[in-house]
Amino acid sequence: MQVLQRFLLAMCCGVLAAVPAMALAFPDKPVQLIVPYAAGGLTDNLARIVAPALSARWGQPVVIDNRNGGGTSIGTAAAARAPGDGYTLLLTAFGYIGNPLLMKNLPYDPAALVPVTIVADAPSVLFVSARLPVNTVPELIAYAKANPKGVVFASSGNGSSPHIAAELLASLTGIDIVHVPYRGNGPALNDLLGGQVQAMFDSAASMSYVRAGRLKALGVASDAPVARMPEVVPIARSGVPQLAGFAAGGWFGFFLPSKTSAELQQRIYADLRAVLETPEVRAALERAGVEPRLMTQPEFAAYLRAEHDRWAPVIRERRIQLD
Repeated sequence: MQVLQRFLLAMCCGVLAAVPAMALAFPDKPVQLIVPYAAGGLTDNLARIVAPALSARWGQPVVIDNRNGGGTSIGTAAAARAPGDGYTLLLTAFGYIGNPLLMKNLPYDPAALVPVTIVADAPSVLFVSARLPVNTVPELIAYAKANPKGVVFASSGNGSSPHIAAELLASLTGIDIVHVPYRGNGPALNDLLGGQVQAMFDSAASMSYVRAGRLKALGVASDAPVARMPEVVPIARSGVPQLAGFAAGGWFGFFLPSKTSAELQQRIYADLRAVLETPEVRAALERAGVEPRLMTQPEFAAYLRAEHDRWAPVIRERRIQLD
C-alpha cells in the first residue's frame, strides 16, 4: 500500500509540475499575426517592427497575414473565428471600434475578441498637396467655401480614423469635402503626393515629405504642440473658434480571440510588454511616426470604450456607413 501511495504521489507531483512547463512551452509553432490593412500602410509597418522582436523572444516565427478589405472586417472576422490557443493575434486600429458603428451587417461578434494592449498612438497631422494654394487651416476653410465642389480628402479607407477626422473637420467648420477612400494608407499618400487628391490626415511619418517640399502640414490634431514637430501648429490653436479642442488620431493595439484562457492572455501580454519596452522597438516605432504607449488590459478596454463614446456621435451625424 505504501508503495502504491508513493507511486500516486509521484504521479500527482509530475502532473502538477507539467502545468507550468506546458505554459512555458508556448509557442511551439509559428504564430499568425493578422493585420486587417494593406501592406505598406502604417499598421502594417508597426506589425513589421514588433513581429521580429516577438519572434526572437518566442523562438518561433511570427508570420504577418495582411487581410485587408471590408473596412478591416475581413481580417478582424478571421481573428474572431480563430481558436483561442494563442497562435492567432490581431493588430488593428480604429476599425475595431468603428465597424460596429459603421456596419449594419457586421460579419463577426465584437465580443469574440479581447483587447490585450495598445502599442502606440499618433495624433493626426492635416497634410495638403504642395500644389494647393493654402498654408494655414483658416486658408483651407476659406478655400473650401470658395470652391463649391469642396476639398478632396483621401483616407486609408471608408470609416478609417483619417476619414472620420476629415468628417469632423467638415462638420465643425461647415465646409464641404469629397472623400476618396483607398485600400490602405500607402496608396492614399501616393495620390496626395501626386496631386490627384488635395488633403489627408496622416501620421507624423509623412513630415519627411513636408521637409522635402512635396506636402504642406497645416496643423496637428492635438491640444498641444507635439515635441517631434514643434513647428506644426495644433489645429485647436489655429484661430478658428469652431476647432477649439479639435483632436483626432490613430491608435494601434493587439487583440486575441476572447476564448483564449486568462493565463495565456497574461502570458502574451507580458511578452508583448517586454518587447515594446525595449529601446530598439521604441526607437523604431518613433521613426515610424507614432508615440509608443503601453496599457494594461483593463486600461486598454476602458480606453476603447471612451473612444467609442467619443466618435459615435460624429459617425451618426455624418451618416457614415460601410454597407
